[in-house]
Amino acid sequence: MKKILALWAIPRSTSTAFERMMRERGDFLVCDEPFGLSFYYSPDRCNTTRYLEAELDPSNSFNSVLEKLKQENEKQPVFIKDMAYHIDPIVSPKFLSHFENTFLIRNPAKSLPSLFNGWPDFNQKEAGYTSLYQLFEIVRKMRGNAPVLIDSDDLVQKPKATIQAYCKALDLPFIEESLEWKPEPQSEINQWEGGWHTYVQSSTEFKERINRDYVIIKDNEHLRQSYEFCLPYYKKLYEYRLLIE
Repeated sequence: MKKILALWAIPRSTSTAFERMMRERGDFLVCDEPFGLSFYYSPDRCNTTRYLEAELDPSNSFNSVLEKLKQENEKQPVFIKDMAYHIDPIVSPKFLSHFENTFLIRNPAKSLPSLFNGWPDFNQKEAGYTSLYQLFEIVRKMRGNAPVLIDSDDLVQKPKATIQAYCKALDLPFIEESLEWKPEPQSEINQWEGGWHTYVQSSTEFKERINRDYVIIKDNEHLRQSYEFCLPYYKKLYEYRLLIE
C-alpha cells in the first residue's frame, strides 16, 4: 500500500495555503490537521490551556485517527497537513512508517509575530520548532538521508518552481492549475477557533503576506526570547531545504 503523504509544519508557516493547493489538485483526499483533533479534542488530549470547552470525542483518539487515515488511503491517495507538535505523544519509527514524511519551515521572524497575534501567550511547544526539528531528525535517520523539506519564503516567492521541485522529489505529477484557486470558504480548513485561516480562505494563490499590524519582535520580550530560542532550530532545518532555482 502506498504511504499517506504528510506535510509536517509549524504554525503560521503558509501550510494551509499548501493544503489549499493540494485540494485544488483533485487527486488526493486532503485532511486538515487530523492529529490536532487528537491533541485538543479527544480523551488523549495533551493540552490543558486551549479549547477548554471542547467536547472530547473518542473517535478523535490518536489510534482512531491513524486507522481512519490508513483505511482511506487504501481507497484513494491521502494527504495530511499537520503540526509536528500534535504528534509528539505518539512519535515513533513505527508510527512514521505509515507516512511519506515531508516538511515545511518558515523563518521565525515571520511566523512568531503571526502566532503571537492569535495566541499572545503561546509557549515554545506551540511555536513548533523543537518538535519539527526532532521529527525531521527521526525521519532522516530512518531514511538514511534527508526527507523533502521546503521553506515558506521559496513557496510564496517562487511557487511554481517550489511545487515543481516538491512534486519531482516525490515522483508526483506537477499540476500547474493547482497553483491558483477560487477565493471561497473551505469548511474542511475552518475547524479551529480563532479565525486562523481567514486570509487563506479569501486567497487565490501563494503570495507573501505583509501585515504591518503585527507586534515587532524587538518590542516584545516574549517574542524576542522565543525568536532567540527558535532561530537555531530553523537554521539547522534550513540547511536541508530543497534548493529552488
